[in-house]
Amino acid sequence: MDKNAEIALKLQALRDDYAARLPKEIESLRDLASNLAEPGLQRDALDQLSQKLHKLAGSAGSFGFPDLGKQAKKLELQAQAWLADAQLDIGMLRVFAVAIAALNGQVQGDNAKKIPVVSQSAPLKTNTLIYVLEDDPDVADEVCMTLRHFGHQVEHFATIAAAEGEVLRRPPDFMICDIMFTEEGRETPEAVARLQQHLVTPIPVIFVSTRTDFDAYHAAVRAGAVGYFLKPLDIIRLVECFEYYLDRHRSAPYRVLIIDDDLALAEHYKLVLNSADIRAEVSNNPREIFEKLQDFHPELILLDINMPGCNGTELAQVIRLNQDWLRVPITYLSSEQDVEKRAVAMGRAGDDFLSKPLGDRELITAVSVRAARSRQLSDALDRDSLTGLLKHSRIKEQVDAELSRAVRAGENLSVVMLDLDHFKQVNDTYGHPAGDKVIKAIAHLLRQRLRKTDAVGRYGGEEFVAVLPRCSREEALVLMEDVRQRLRDITFNADQRSFNVTLSAGIAGYRSGVERAEELLQEADAALYRAKAEGRNRICLSR
Repeated sequence: MDKNAEIALKLQALRDDYAARLPKEIESLRDLASNLAEPGLQRDALDQLSQKLHKLAGSAGSFGFPDLGKQAKKLELQAQAWLADAQLDIGMLRVFAVAIAALNGQVQGDNAKKIPVVSQSAPLKTNTLIYVLEDDPDVADEVCMTLRHFGHQVEHFATIAAAEGEVLRRPPDFMICDIMFTEEGRETPEAVARLQQHLVTPIPVIFVSTRTDFDAYHAAVRAGAVGYFLKPLDIIRLVECFEYYLDRHRSAPYRVLIIDDDLALAEHYKLVLNSADIRAEVSNNPREIFEKLQDFHPELILLDINMPGCNGTELAQVIRLNQDWLRVPITYLSSEQDVEKRAVAMGRAGDDFLSKPLGDRELITAVSVRAARSRQLSDALDRDSLTGLLKHSRIKEQVDAELSRAVRAGENLSVVMLDLDHFKQVNDTYGHPAGDKVIKAIAHLLRQRLRKTDAVGRYGGEEFVAVLPRCSREEALVLMEDVRQRLRDITFNADQRSFNVTLSAGIAGYRSGVERAEELLQEADAALYRAKAEGRNRICLSR
């Protein structure tokens, strides 16, 4: 049996084992509920019931019993409410005991949830160390196994105390933590917040919980949360959140254009930003603004107000007259202290204002925050919602921009057009949700295996385009062969059936005489057509 099938079987075995143990868990709840009729045992029984129902509410849905989990949550909340009351109504407690006994019927009525699992023979990401802090062994096993399945290094801690020393000794890249550790009587956000204070670099954390109150969310934020998921866990969504965070922090550097007549200061800013892995370019000539914008495609413009000939306010208005650059934020960077002048500048095409002098750390922070917001907005407008890749129109613009740069600099440029083989059969046979997983898998592969400087877009339903600057056709062939082989080796599972998918691709390279992006795309498309005609699951170079 190969590794992928073994993982799928282990996941299913976890669910089967959970289902087999449920009757005994329900029986223990019924035994506790029987104590509710005894005046001296009521509060202790309610407390124990609350803890057990809390754990059941958090795990049942993940293992195929969503209705049971919802009912357990309702009962848990009721138990907590009664524990806060000074007096207990014996009649209501009897009704509560009946509801506990009825949970067994809830188990019988639930249908096991089937979660398609994407199997891959080679991990796409390595060396990502994740600590999972979870006191429910069933939830912990599922989370850890799924994360390992996606190629991550995972360590599980069943108590906060066990994790604390290890976090300080060997800080992980990421943490996934349950909020409540009932047996320890501790909550994770407070412990994690204290740990963060002793670390050079804060650890990003995803918290999981059944709690929906503001205080829980607030505590999570203070502890460095980048995500918050309610139990029963949707493991696939949690992994997608985790992967999105990693992609965002491994993405291409922000691009910032600095326009200032003080070239020495502008170069200083450029170097400071470069030290923080932010690409910056400098200009002191307003007349070249559109060439700079077209060549560099900044995500943020830092613009001095007081410049000779054409001041910053006027230049900002010039930029805004061009429809192509309406969305690029302009932040005035000036020592101007006159409130009225600043207000006028902000009212004329500016978006923000930073005051000189500006410390290096302040500059990096201010630029990073503003550029991140700019990219987030552009991504929402320009990227396909399913894959996160550039949309059709934007990837075509990227081809055009890189072709212009290749022509000016005399550099290599390759354009790849690829298509999933027999994709309609996947949708027809396994359903559109399985097809969407295939689309996400190829998008993930392309983002992972290509370079930061490359651009990738979803050109059509199952058709993609990759733009590879400073890359010859032969180099592009090596890159794409890696992607082709990795996709071929991924095993997809849906409804207990397994299948594989292949791709075909065509590669065109810039050569003297090519002046239009459409020519490169047509040549790549012709090479793709030839790859399909020759049997698919292959890559062809343009002739």
